Amino acid sequence: MEKLEETTREYADPSDQMLKWGSLGLLVLQNSSLFVVTRFTREPGRKGHLYLSSVVVLVVELCKMLICLGLLIRGAGSYEVLSSNLYHHIWVERSQTLRLGIPATCYALQNNLIFLAISNLSAAAAQVLYQMKTVSTAFFTVVLLGRRYKIPQWVSFFMLSVGVILVQSQDAKSASLPTGASPAVGTAAALMAAALSGFAGVYLEKMFTVGGISLWMRNVQLGLFAIPLQLLAVYQTDGKAVYKHGLLQGFHPSTWAVVAIQVGGALLTAIVIKHAGNVLKTFATVLALLCTCGWSMLLFDFHPTSLFWAGVSLTATSIWMYARPDDALRLLTPSTMRLHNDGEPRSQ
Repeated sequence: MEKLEETTREYADPSDQMLKWGSLGLLVLQNSSLFVVTRFTREPGRKGHLYLSSVVVLVVELCKMLICLGLLIRGAGSYEVLSSNLYHHIWVERSQTLRLGIPATCYALQNNLIFLAISNLSAAAAQVLYQMKTVSTAFFTVVLLGRRYKIPQWVSFFMLSVGVILVQSQDAKSASLPTGASPAVGTAAALMAAALSGFAGVYLEKMFTVGGISLWMRNVQLGLFAIPLQLLAVYQTDGKAVYKHGLLQGFHPSTWAVVAIQVGGALLTAIVIKHAGNVLKTFATVLALLCTCGWSMLLFDFHPTSLFWAGVSLTATSIWMYARPDDALRLLTPSTMRLHNDGEPRSQ
């Protein structure tokens, strides 16, 4: 997988380079704005009914399905070709389609847990805690894909855990928390979302290597499970509220902004993985994390302490070490040892 990404980037033309850096910039904006805008829309005291987070997730899934179908129609050239492709990949290869029900269930739970976390934590803390998905991704990569990690990467997992603890110790006393919020509930929700994200991401990576199906077709297959599951979630958690006040109660322009940001993030992630690779995607995550902290201070009267900044710094450093283990190893290795190792033939 990594060799394939490197080969793709090596032969990229200028238009691919523009797409790579443009999509990375947009991903930074999307990652940082998601937590901030969602936190703003969940502020208490807003006029009228508060929108239902389960309905927002449902609308996001419907929009993703429509966009992916539109992209598939454009690629197919006609509705007849699209129908034939859908029939083949969804029904003829139904064993592969059924397997996507597992990550679809994980993503449905993850999206709802993120809303729960943001409702009970500051935007910055919710995003930092969600970075524990790096640890869960590493664990499931070893278990499901048999991949090995270098020493700096294992160190980065420990640093990330310490950073999360420091951030949470600050957020428990933060004045930016909404009234009636429970930091313990928010923390549990963010960590569960991170675990589900790691498992679903690695599972999908394994699926993407089978059959040579496009990312858009995979998203359509996911939507076949995600939409019914989210309809069930709406019925179980907010059925009475929907019956009384309607499905789109509390939807304002800011709510549609949350929908657009989540839909854009899902599509951008697919583009970035294809054109830039996971390493640069990780750097985008770090930049988004720092942007979220700055925006939270401006918008939500968020006053981080030195412990919080120490936690953010550890988190950002750990993500860099995970993405660039060779560079980290060179920094950590004494210069005399590096000179000695450079003079020896490297083992393959």
